Amino acid sequence: MVRLPNCCAGVLAVALLLCLSKPVWADETKGTVRAVNVEKHELVVKGVASDTTYHLTKEAWVILDGRRVKLQDLKEGDKVTMNTRKENNQYIAAGVRAFRIATSTTGTISTVNTTNNVLVLKGTVKDTTYIVDKNVAVYMNGKQCNFSDLRPDDSVDITYFRNEGDQLAITEIRASRK
Repeated sequence: MVRLPNCCAGVLAVALLLCLSKPVWADETKGTVRAVNVEKHELVVKGVASDTTYHLTKEAWVILDGRRVKLQDLKEGDKVTMNTRKENNQYIAAGVRAFRIATSTTGTISTVNTTNNVLVLKGTVKDTTYIVDKNVAVYMNGKQCNFSDLRPDDSVDITYFRNEGDQLAITEIRASRK
């Protein structure tokens, strides 16, 4: 019979406890806002068969078109993407990214031009050039950073819209580096 030393059993017990004590935000939910209940800190999302209510945590963030806003700023019809989990028969959301006039895309950076505030993403046929808003929110591996911290070959998820000059203007960049 193989016996584990007492210290191994203790390490395994602590590892199991840590895994169980941290909430897991494994699900990404997408949908359209049906209603917002600020008093209950809830968001109702349209469903095919029925609507689903999501309770936002106290630490939950809300971003609309790349800008941090409050829950009450969301409106019926806004498109949302949320980090969610199910807990005690309730759906919980840790954060909400909403889109009203903007959209999002993912890609790999080809060029970063901080002088002209331009970001170019690699394309399969042709690269796409974006103008970077002066108040852009930039995150690298989940931590806030500056536009100048981005490098070619970083993977990005950007929020952008088409401005009056028909240019693609970025309002938020979520980057990751290998």
